[in-house]
Parts: sequence; C-alpha cells; structure tokens
Amino acid sequence: MTHDAELATLERLLDDPSPVVRQAVLTKLKAAGLKGVLWLETLTHDESLATHAKVLLVDLRTPEAAAQSFLTHLRDGQCDLEQACLLLERTTNPSLCDDAYAAELDRLATRTRELMAEPLDVRAKCRLLCRVIFGEEGYRGAQESFAVPSSSLLSQVIQSRRGIPISLCLIFLLVARRLGLPAEPVGLPGRFMVGVFRGREPLYIDCYEGGAFRTRAEVQLLLLDNQLPADEAFLQPVTTHQTLARCCRNLVSQFEAQGDDRSSRLFLGFVHALDKHDERA
Repeated sequence: MTHDAELATLERLLDDPSPVVRQAVLTKLKAAGLKGVLWLETLTHDESLATHAKVLLVDLRTPEAAAQSFLTHLRDGQCDLEQACLLLERTTNPSLCDDAYAAELDRLATRTRELMAEPLDVRAKCRLLCRVIFGEEGYRGAQESFAVPSSSLLSQVIQSRRGIPISLCLIFLLVARRLGLPAEPVGLPGRFMVGVFRGREPLYIDCYEGGAFRTRAEVQLLLLDNQLPADEAFLQPVTTHQTLARCCRNLVSQFEAQGDDRSSRLFLGFVHALDKHDERA
C-alpha cells in the first residue's frame, strides 16, 4: 500500500467498529511500514479520528518509526517542546503513551494555581512553582545517576523525581507554560537553567539546586568559577531546537557510558539534524 487513494480508503474505515475490519486495516498498515505509521500520526490531530488512530498506533510504533516521527516534528514550523520531548523519548520506548507527561504536569500546574493569590508578580509566581516542584514534590538533582539515560528521559524523571539540570528545567518550563509564566530555557555551559526576562534585570532559576534564584552577576561568577568566559551569549534564552540538541548530546554521552552504541549513534544523528536546522534558521 503506497498510494494516497488507498490511504483515503483506510481512513474511511478507521472508525468501523467491526473487529474484522480493524484487523484488516491493521494488516494493511503493517504492510505499509513507516509510511503507514507516519500517516496515522497525522490523523492523531484529527478530532474525529484521533482516538482510532492512537489505538492502531499502539500496535505499529517501532523505534525506527518513532525516530522518523521525531525528525518530522522538528521540521514543523510550530515545533512544540513538550511533544518533541515525548517523540524523542519514544525512540527508546515506542509504547510510551501520548499523555505520559500530561497528567503530572497538569497536576503540578493545578497545585501551583491553588497557592496563587492575585495580585502576584512573575517572580512570586515562579517562587511558588519552585515550592511545589522542588519542595512539596521533591524533585532533585540526580547526583548519583548523572550518567544514566533515565535522568534525561522525562517520563522516568517524573517517576523517580530525579534528573539532570536540563530535564528538571524542562519539567519547570512545561508547567510554567501551563501557568502562562514567561519562563525561557537558558543553555549555560555545564548547568542548564531557566530564565525570566521581564523587568530591568533577568531572573535565573537553578532547577538542579532546588529552584534557587540567581542574579546575572551570580551566574557570571558561576561561569568564571568553572573556567568559562562570562559571555553575554550564554546568558540569553535558547530556542526549542537548541534545547532539544542539548538533550540529545546528553543522551549520546549517557548511552555511551552504558555501552549502548546503537542508541548513542541514534541520538548523535538527532544532534546533527538539529544543528543543521539552526544553521538554516
């Protein structure tokens, strides 16, 4: 099955309740291979067919299809950070469900809203979010397992409450966006942080240190203490693609440390794809 007409025929059968029809559709899609999976992925955005497409995808997703879905999403002009993280992790766990992050992130956002009594400024709201994530929920830096891929993959970070700087920052950022907070990723060398660039002076949030607030001067001193130049470029927000590239570089190193050369090469390929995107942008 390779023709669009055949795909259109299958689309009309997706919501058929007959088990026989469903099995026939599944057989056709398996025969289509990667093309069939990618076609179904597009239908997950169709309100009337999304549920049926997702059910079929459970049986069809493979690491190879997940990798292609991730690369396809990167080319989307509206690349969504949360969706990209999910697709990235699915390359190691194809069965990862579509709402693997959503329930926890929604819950953290709901709890933070409960603590907010307007009017509050952005700094106060960020402090409450830190209180929820790093205080009440106990998210912490994974000092004892820094070189383990599970400290980078968000579903596992959510389960263990332990992560490296960038994965903890991603949890913070994805909840902050639910709350409408103007938080941005900041790709400092050696210590990924979150930045808030409202007002006269930026605020930096060190998620690896329990959500500690840092001033510009403190961050510059941290760079100098690590024999790095206090370059102004390091203190600015980075893009979604740059954030994902940082995630992938960490995973390259972590899988290398585990002796998993196949996964390390896979994520290195993603780094190259992300870097090429930035060169074109």
